[in-house]
Amino acid sequence: MSTVGSGSMGTAASGTTATTYGERARAVGAGSAWRASLGQERHWAYQARFPESAAFNVPIAVLLRGPVDLDTLERALRAVVTRHESLRASFGESAGRLTARLHDPGDIPVLRHDLRPLSEAERIRSLREIGSREAARPFDLRAEPTTRVHLVSLAAEETVVVVNFHHIAFDGWSSPVFFEDLADRYGALLAGAPGGPAPDHRYVDFSVWQRRRIARGRHDAQLDHWRQVLADPPPPLPWPRDGRDPEAPWWAGDMAWLGLPQSLIQDAQQAARACGTSFFVLGLAVYQLALRRLTGCDHLAVGTPFAGRTDPRWADVVGFFVNTLVMPYVFRPDVPVGRLVEDTHRLVMAAHENQDLPYGVLLDELAPPVEPERTPYFQSMFILQNTPSPTRSFGSGTLATNKLVTGSARYDVTFSLGRRHGELALELENRPRLVGQETAIELARAFFGLLAAATADLTMPVGALEPAPVPLSVQRRGDLEPGIDGLFRGMIGDWRPAA
Repeated sequence: MSTVGSGSMGTAASGTTATTYGERARAVGAGSAWRASLGQERHWAYQARFPESAAFNVPIAVLLRGPVDLDTLERALRAVVTRHESLRASFGESAGRLTARLHDPGDIPVLRHDLRPLSEAERIRSLREIGSREAARPFDLRAEPTTRVHLVSLAAEETVVVVNFHHIAFDGWSSPVFFEDLADRYGALLAGAPGGPAPDHRYVDFSVWQRRRIARGRHDAQLDHWRQVLADPPPPLPWPRDGRDPEAPWWAGDMAWLGLPQSLIQDAQQAARACGTSFFVLGLAVYQLALRRLTGCDHLAVGTPFAGRTDPRWADVVGFFVNTLVMPYVFRPDVPVGRLVEDTHRLVMAAHENQDLPYGVLLDELAPPVEPERTPYFQSMFILQNTPSPTRSFGSGTLATNKLVTGSARYDVTFSLGRRHGELALELENRPRLVGQETAIELARAFFGLLAAATADLTMPVGALEPAPVPLSVQRRGDLEPGIDGLFRGMIGDWRPAA
C-alpha cells in the first residue's frame, strides 16, 4: 500500500521519548496547514513529474455484507477523515516549502451509485467500470483532498465501498487503523453514542518530530551506516528486452497474480527457522539469486519497505510513514545457501536498526549515480505483506477488503507476497516499457523454483543452485474468477487507450 511489507512496528528507539511540540497544529479545521513530511515531498515531486500516473493511488474495494445505512456510513466516513487530518489535505508550495492544507470534511467527495435495479450482468459491468475508473484516475494534489469515496448499492444486503487514497496520506499500516475507526464510528452513530476521543498524536506531530531529529543530527549515525553499506552503488538492472512495449507511458504498469503450493511456503518457513531467521529474510536472499539469474548481474540491489513507525506514538495514526530501504547484494558462487541467508539476516537486522533515515534524505546526502527514469540504487521491490488485517465486522454485518489495480507501476518489477483466501500468493507488477509481463513471470518461476531448491538443501553453493519444478497458477488481466472476488479483480485500471 501500499504498498508496506517487510518491516514491522517496533518499540521506541533510543532518543525517541515523548515530546511536547510547540509547533503542533492545535487548530485542525479547514484552512489549517503544516509543513509536509520528507516522504510526502517525494510523493509530491513524483506526482508533479508524472501527473497522468496513478502509481501512488491506494484504491481499495470494500464489500459490506449485511444491512447498511448509507447516510450513517457517509457520516462515519467524514468523522474518520476529521480525526485523521492527512486524509483531507491538499498540498502547495510556498517559499520553497511543501505545505499540507486541510479541507473541510464535507469536501471529501462521496458519490453514491444504486445498481440494485440492474440485472446481475449490468451490475457487475457497472461496478467494474466505477472501480476501474477510480483506481486509474490520478489525484490533483494541489486542488483536491487525498481521499475519494464511492458508495455502491449492489444488492439488498451487499454494499461496495470504493475508497481511494493517495499514498502521500496513507500507507499499509494505515489500513487497519482507518477501517477499525470507520467500523467503530459507524456503530456509535447507529447507537446514538458519542464519538471516541481525538487521537493523542497526529501526522503533523510526526512531520515535526522527523524534521527536528534530522536537524539535530539524531540520524547521523544512520547516515554513516548507509554510507558504508552503499559505498559501491550497483548499476541499473539490465532487464531482458523480450516482450517490452516501447509505446507504453513510462509510468504504466501491468499486473499478474500467481498461486503457489502452500507446502512450499511451510517448508521455507521451517528452513528459515532452522537458520534462526524469518521467511522474509530467506525470501529476500532467494529473490536476489532469482534477479541475478534473470539479468546476469552479479552486483545488484533490491528495495523493500519498512513500516517506519519505530515510535509507538504513531501506531494509531493514519498517514505516510513507510520508508524504503536498500538491500545490496554481490553474487559469490561458492557461498552455501545457509550462509547467504545468515548474511542477509545480518543485513536486514542492521537495516531495521537504521530505518528512520528517509530514503529521500539518503539520496540527497549520498548523491548516487542516476540514470534517467530509473530508481537510484534499485529497480525492483520485494515485499512480504505483514500488515494487520482490518476489522472483519461492520455493524451487524461483515467487512472484506481487496486492493484494486491502478494500471500504473511504481518500479520496474514489484514482487509482493501476501495473503489471499488465507493462503500466501504473489502479486506481480511490471513496467511494460522496460519489463515484459512474461519476463516478470519468468522471474517469479525462477524465484519459487530456487526457493524450493534452497529449502531442500541449505548446504548447496548458490552458484550450483538450480530451480526445482514448482506448479504455479498464473492469472493475468482478463482472467477473472467467478463471484465477488473475481468481480474485485476485474476492477483494473488500464493505461491503454480505450478501444
